[in-house]
Amino acid sequence: MNRLVALLTDFGTDDPYAGQVAAVLAANSDAQIVSLTHRVPAHHVQLGASIVDASLELLPTGSVLLAVVDPGVGTARRGLIVRRDDRWLVGPDNGLLTPTQGDLQCWSIDRPETWRDPVAPTFHARDIFAPVTARLANYERPDWLGSLVHDPVRVDRPSARVNGPNIRGAVIHVDAFGNLITNIAAALVQTAHMLETQVGDARIQGLATAYGTGHEPVALIGSWNLLEIAVPGGSAAQRLDCRIGDVVTVERTDD
Repeated sequence: MNRLVALLTDFGTDDPYAGQVAAVLAANSDAQIVSLTHRVPAHHVQLGASIVDASLELLPTGSVLLAVVDPGVGTARRGLIVRRDDRWLVGPDNGLLTPTQGDLQCWSIDRPETWRDPVAPTFHARDIFAPVTARLANYERPDWLGSLVHDPVRVDRPSARVNGPNIRGAVIHVDAFGNLITNIAAALVQTAHMLETQVGDARIQGLATAYGTGHEPVALIGSWNLLEIAVPGGSAAQRLDCRIGDVVTVERTDD
């Protein structure tokens, strides 16, 4: 059975980088290749890690996720294979692939004979990670591709802070529709009897169940299972002049 290979990068779509990585994968495996996104903001490892966290469980068991947000490309940072939730991840050892805690199986990618030759020092995604991903998709063992390690880099995801009835979070992503995705988990707000969300100058009462058809900002639980702020038929980012990192506060009254 052919494995699925998913791609997540900050390469964008204006340049050939993402396509070259996919071409190497296609030339070296029979895997089905899908793109999760190539529009992670450049060098934004934390956001890339959050997208990995939100997407991994949707991939079939045994899939391989090639994730590259790699400002340290060409330096001494390791490449990594990670076994996580019965799936494989390949990419830089900079916290992109690893959760903030929990036991993992990891291998340092250190078998040059399994890479493309020559290797461009500025394009490990194409010349190292893609060939290794293809070999995993072909059911090669990870210990043929690297050495077992126990100290992967981990990065903290920005987390919401709870102080009694008040929650202080932040916008962690702005999607293509201008929806503001926060780091406030659904579980923190879904049981509230009354709710007021503030972002910028907007104060939003309650939780909507869908984006709706009105014209005022709404707060709702989106597909990431996180609190979102949206403007039906418009862009909340533009309407509220908000961007990644902006503070979002919630005042709640529990049942």
